[in-house]
This record gives sequence, structure tokens and C-alpha cells, in this order.
Amino acid sequence: MSSPSAGAVGSTARSIAERAALALSRMPYARQIGACLKEYTDDRGIVLQLPFQQRLIGNMRLPSIHGGVIGSFMQITALVAAFAQLGEQRPPRFIDFSVDYLSHAGPGDLHARCSFQRIGRRVAAVSISCWQSDENAPVATARAHLLAGQTLRP
Repeated sequence: MSSPSAGAVGSTARSIAERAALALSRMPYARQIGACLKEYTDDRGIVLQLPFQQRLIGNMRLPSIHGGVIGSFMQITALVAAFAQLGEQRPPRFIDFSVDYLSHAGPGDLHARCSFQRIGRRVAAVSISCWQSDENAPVATARAHLLAGQTLRP
């Protein structure tokens, strides 16, 4: 028999995963490129997956996935994670976003995880890591500041 707190944790995880799926469904570009929720755990956060598609190749000689697709996928990951985990009614907005491309992303699935560095009343500082087969060997990393909170104006 599970304890009430275990049920509460399970319902919280389910709620965050549901909010992440909702955020993804409301982003036309996320749907267009095929971004999907891969996993959510309380200790590691949200991981999104971008299944490989030939049309995402930007350099046919290597071949490698287009850098704009990678950067956009990382932005989607930050927005989805912030919306799901911060619990705000409105989606967050970017204040700034900076990406470092570390190596080419060959033909294969991409994965991305967003980590919260600091969460204030209105601003969240996050880092995003994007990899293919090994999370410890990212193809790109990014940093962003997101505007969140009830004080936003439409």
C-alpha cells in the first residue's frame, strides 16, 4: 500500500508531464519538427526528444542537422520545462537566449534537458543541454533567462 505522500508525488509528476504535453501541443513549430516529451522525473526534470527526419539535415556533406533546428529545439525545451514546472497560467517569454554549438549533430534523434539555475519572482535562469546518444557528450548547450510570473502584461 502506498503512502499519501507517494501518491501526491506521483500526481505532481503526472501534472507536470501533462502541462509539458499541453505546452508542446500549443507550439506549432514544435509540432512541425516533431518534438515530443520523452520523460519526466522529479530529480532530473523534463527531457524532450526530436526524432530524426531527413528534412532536418542542413549540411548534406557531413550530414548534420541544421543548427537552427537544434537552437529552436533547445528553446522549445526551455519554454516547455518552464511552463510545466513553474505552474504559471501564461507561457514564459525569453529575455535572452545564447547557444554554443559544440559538435555537429549527425543523422539521429536529438534529446534536450532544461535545468533551472535560479528561479526568482519574475525571472528564471536556465541552462539547456542537447545531445544524441550520450548525455555527457552534448552537441550544443544554451543559457537563457525567461520572464515568468503573474505580473506580465498581455
